[in-house]
Amino acid sequence: MTPLPLIYNPAARGGRSRVPQKALSQVAEAFGFALELWPTRAPGHAEELAADARKQGLPAVAVWGGDGTYNEAARGLCNGETAMLPLPGGTTSVLIYELGLSRKPLEALRQQLAGSPRKLHLGRTDRGQVFLLMLSAGPDSLILYNLPWVLKRYAGKVGITLQAVAEFFRAQLPAFEVRGNGTTLSAGWCIVGNSRFYGGPFPATPGADPFRPGLEAVVQTRRGRLSAIPFFFGIPFGRHLQQKGVVRFAAAEVSLTGEGRIPYQLDGDPAGFLPVTARASEDHVWVWLPA
Repeated sequence: MTPLPLIYNPAARGGRSRVPQKALSQVAEAFGFALELWPTRAPGHAEELAADARKQGLPAVAVWGGDGTYNEAARGLCNGETAMLPLPGGTTSVLIYELGLSRKPLEALRQQLAGSPRKLHLGRTDRGQVFLLMLSAGPDSLILYNLPWVLKRYAGKVGITLQAVAEFFRAQLPAFEVRGNGTTLSAGWCIVGNSRFYGGPFPATPGADPFRPGLEAVVQTRRGRLSAIPFFFGIPFGRHLQQKGVVRFAAAEVSLTGEGRIPYQLDGDPAGFLPVTARASEDHVWVWLPA
């Protein structure tokens, strides 16, 4: 049988996300694959493991975890022939929604092994970082930057919600500028999407498509709590795009600049501080999609 490494994060969901090894092995064997467990030991290790699978010339590597783990694996597989098979094992696993996969890991693996390969384009920053889903700056990146690791690891979405309440009532929320398509906008929040979904099955940037190069930016030009709160709660219902001060545009490059230490995030993890430029790219990773 062909080896199928399963890269997994033992700390996903605070260690509560147990890999059903026997059941997954049975699914893999039905398609001619022998499942092998490859646990990560530290942040960034998934990239090394994925790169190793690529060097071995393996056709695919399964990745159990959340969007941060998928991002690491994509870096190791970037522009190679080894495909990534993401399995839902993280707090949110937004990529699973984007690919139209089941939230049940066994069914998600079965769907992919029975499916066909497709090239998923990656976004890039001017710092060489990649993103599968999106880059954003605003209250969300502030929440993630200030989120204690204990809350993220052991409380999951509940911890993020508690931190969100704290950040929304701080004295000052981020204010910065967004440049794209020859226009400069004042902003309190900006989501630059390489894919549609954000925070769950919520199409924050519905015009984005990871299967073609290009980005979509959604910018909240109004600043402060009175605009941030309805924007945030409007995303699950698609109402954020109809709110006053929201500008939406497609672009190959979007730059965010601001004064002070304004954090930004990539695929749900803090990634640095402004300024940063997000760019569409021809860089890609292969995925297997349901038939």
